[in-house]
Amino acid sequence: MPKVRVGFQTGDINNITMVAFNEGYFEKAGLDVELSPYSSGGAMVPALAAGEVDITWFFPFPSLTAYANGVGLEVILLDHAPMTAERLIAKGVSSAGDLKGKKIGVTIGTSGHHSLLAALDKAGIAQDEVDLVNLKPAEMAAAFSANQIDAAWTWEPAAGELNKLGGEDLETSESVGAYAVALWAARKEFAEANPEVMMKFMEAWDMAQKAYLEDPSAGQKWEAERLNLSAEEFGDMVGRQGSTVILLEDQLSDEWLGEPGKPQSTDLYQAYEKYAAFLVEQGRIDKAPDDLAPLINSSYIAEYLSSKG
Repeated sequence: MPKVRVGFQTGDINNITMVAFNEGYFEKAGLDVELSPYSSGGAMVPALAAGEVDITWFFPFPSLTAYANGVGLEVILLDHAPMTAERLIAKGVSSAGDLKGKKIGVTIGTSGHHSLLAALDKAGIAQDEVDLVNLKPAEMAAAFSANQIDAAWTWEPAAGELNKLGGEDLETSESVGAYAVALWAARKEFAEANPEVMMKFMEAWDMAQKAYLEDPSAGQKWEAERLNLSAEEFGDMVGRQGSTVILLEDQLSDEWLGEPGKPQSTDLYQAYEKYAAFLVEQGRIDKAPDDLAPLINSSYIAEYLSSKG
């Protein structure tokens, strides 16, 4: 049984991943999966570069940063679209327009940073009219509670902690038009050398996705346990995420990964173009990649779906 080292991001929600692992779908597909936790998407980038993981779950920004820095990887599968997991949360104000001169917590160089600037622009506030405080999601609640920040843009579960402290939602990824998606990427060298593993991974994901959608509350128990939350608390968190599970058969559309060899027509590709310009502007990468097309590879999904008839 092939062994696969799979990375996942602990600071987010991994429902279908945990269903696949804990309910035996990886094994049913013929894979021996070793799960490796990482605190953030950024922490996965050096792990990918060092060949310490084969397939990993994170978001567009760290995948783009890795690719721009020469890490050979490709996006092979999408997990879910959490349209309201990332939010601008504040207390004592009624709209984003009231944040001029305020201190706002944000994780610099992430999708949250990009979306926060979009929210400020929407409110007619320039970046230099607020004080951005660079914080990890896990640090937001303490800073918010101590009044070291007046607002924050962050994601679940940190966002929910701010709501518990009296913070009100002002904007979301959806409201500022951000492209929010959780994705799976594989080291290109590994994927090309192990095509049978890629097919088995797609099969395991297909089974786990169907099992989760058949009974989401049952599938959520694994992540609820990992985060030490009750079923009700965790269910509320999932509700706040506003997530859409992206079915395998839908992923070949231009809204998502597109048809094999045609990534330029997709919304994901266009989001990557915007994000690359932003990361250059922020000094997070030296230059935008000359060609983003190799970053998106839907051929494994297409081959798996074709094999099912």
